Amino acid sequence: MPYRALRSIVHNRFSEVNVLLNHIKTIEDSIVPPASPPIEYKILKGLFYVHIYACIEFAVNKLVVDTLLLIKSKNILYNHFENKFHTISQHSNLQSVRDCNPKYFLDKSADIFIQIDSADIATFDETLISKYIQNIWGKTFNQLTKTLGMPVFVISGRTTAIFDELVDNRNKVAHGRDSVENIGSSPNYTDLKSKYDEVYLTINLYLDHYESYFLSKDYIKAPERVGY
Repeated sequence: MPYRALRSIVHNRFSEVNVLLNHIKTIEDSIVPPASPPIEYKILKGLFYVHIYACIEFAVNKLVVDTLLLIKSKNILYNHFENKFHTISQHSNLQSVRDCNPKYFLDKSADIFIQIDSADIATFDETLISKYIQNIWGKTFNQLTKTLGMPVFVISGRTTAIFDELVDNRNKVAHGRDSVENIGSSPNYTDLKSKYDEVYLTINLYLDHYESYFLSKDYIKAPERVGY
């Protein structure tokens, strides 16, 4: 299966977060009231947001890049792609239209439609989407599926809120808007583990979604799929 290695790498990254969570639990279990929690406990809980966000961004970026690389390796002709995939296949031409002198607008626009209709083997930069991903918010999952021409990925409002909270807290720490100790002062181990479990499940379902898309060849026009 083409995604087996990716699943293993993603699992290993998330396992590191689990090690951090287990250490947080060990400290939490050692606190005997009325003793105050040590500052290390709060700091580690704050760093949880940074650590798990790094895993999320790594997993999503690598998933997109690997999927586009797999599609590219099939040497698909431009005119065999579904129209919804041309956001990717025509990225360089779309950039040319955006950046060109107005007097060349029609010429550059024509290049897009000529190439879409051509029997040339498609070439595109599999890393192109990584340049546009700033944060993996809850809404980002379906912004990406739309860009690749994929079916909608079902994500609940609760799960979306969890991803948004993780990104927001990570950014507060990473950009110095709040202290790690303050970010980690409220949640306990159970709170963080619940978020971890939901994120890990969602990322794995997102992997399933991309694998199904790749294997079904949904990016290729139906009559041409048998040839790939």
